[in-house]
Amino acid sequence: MFFQKHNQPQGNDTLGWRIASAAVALPLVVFILLLGFPWLHVGIVLITILGVLEYYRLLKEKIEPSRAVLLFGVLFALLFVALGYRNSNELVAFVALAALVPLGMLLLVGWRTGRFHSWILLSLGPLYLGYTLSYSLLIDQLYKGTHWLALALATTFATDTTAYLVGRTLGHTPLAPKISPGKTREGAVAGVLGAITATIALAFLWDLGMGPLKAVFLGLAIGIVCQIGDLLESFLKRYSNAKDAGSLIPGHGGVLDRLDSVVPNLVLVYYGARWVTS
Repeated sequence: MFFQKHNQPQGNDTLGWRIASAAVALPLVVFILLLGFPWLHVGIVLITILGVLEYYRLLKEKIEPSRAVLLFGVLFALLFVALGYRNSNELVAFVALAALVPLGMLLLVGWRTGRFHSWILLSLGPLYLGYTLSYSLLIDQLYKGTHWLALALATTFATDTTAYLVGRTLGHTPLAPKISPGKTREGAVAGVLGAITATIALAFLWDLGMGPLKAVFLGLAIGIVCQIGDLLESFLKRYSNAKDAGSLIPGHGGVLDRLDSVVPNLVLVYYGARWVTS
C-alpha cells in the first residue's frame, strides 16, 4: 500500500496546482511554526515517517525493500528526531558516525556479493532524512530558533522559486541534463541570488545579529546546498524511473519532493546560526 503510484497533473495544470497547493501549505507551515511545541515536534515526526516511506517507495522499481527494512528505517530515522528533541547535536552527530561502522561492514559484504548499490541505497534513507530533520528541532531550541527555522524554510523556498521561474522563462543552458533535464545554469544562478537576497532581508527584518557579509556567505551556501539536494533527489528519481516521489501534495509531488532542498539546509542553518551568534 505504501508503494501505490498515482497520476500527476501535467503541463499548465501542474503550474496551477503548484500555486494552489503553495497558497494552502505556506500559511499552514507558518501556523505550525508559531504554535511551536508540541505541534512542531508532532509535525516533524509525521514528515519523517512519510519521507522515509516515500524514499523506500522510490527504490521499489529497482529494489524490493522488505517490511523489516521499512520498520528499521522508520525507527532509525525517528531515533535521530528523538535526539534532536533532547537538544544534543553532539549525540546526533555521534550516532550518525557510529552508524557508519556497521554500515561500512555491511557494504563491504555487499561489495563482495554484488549488492553494494542496493544495500547503500537501502541504508542511506534513515540517515538522509532522520539525521537532517533532527536539526529542525535543534534549530527550534536556539535563541530566536523559530526565526532561524523560518529562515531555513523561506530561503529554500526563495531558491527553488527563483530558480524555477528564471529557468522556465530565461534558461537555455542545461545544468545537469543527465540528472534533471529541466534545470538550467541560469536558473541555478538566479536561485543562489534569491537565497542571498532572502537571507539578507530576513536577517535584517528579524534582527538575527548577522551582518551583511555573513548574510551573504550564509545565503550563498544555502543557495548552493539547496540545489545540490534537489539534484540528489532528481538522481534518485531518475534511477528509479519515477517522475515524483509521491502525490500527497498536488502539483508538488510527495513529501520527499518538498524535503529534498530543505533537509540539507537545516544542518547548514543550525551551524550557521551558531557561527553567527558565537
